[in-house]
Amino acid sequence: MHAVIIIILILAVLLVIFTLQNSMDITINVFFWEIKEAPLALVLIGCIVIGYILALIYLYPRIWKLKKENKKLAKLNSKLEGQHVPGQVETKIPDNDADDSFFDG
Repeated sequence: MHAVIIIILILAVLLVIFTLQNSMDITINVFFWEIKEAPLALVLIGCIVIGYILALIYLYPRIWKLKKENKKLAKLNSKLEGQHVPGQVETKIPDNDADDSFFDG
């Protein structure tokens, strides 16, 4: 727990240093809008946050699908483990197709 707090504090200090080094004002033109005197650090941090949010929105359905599949497989796994009897020797099902070959007449 203490390591997480230390990492957060280090990242906060680095963010303050980044903000102080990039404190100049810039003008942003987006289509018909013009934003004057926007701090460069704020624009960069905003773009990173917006990119993260867009990536999360794009990937969320896939993550949701994988979590659902994981739950289904975990339920199947627990069901199969409940059916397994310890000490029982598993028998192999004979593979009849192994002897059949395309070239055997």
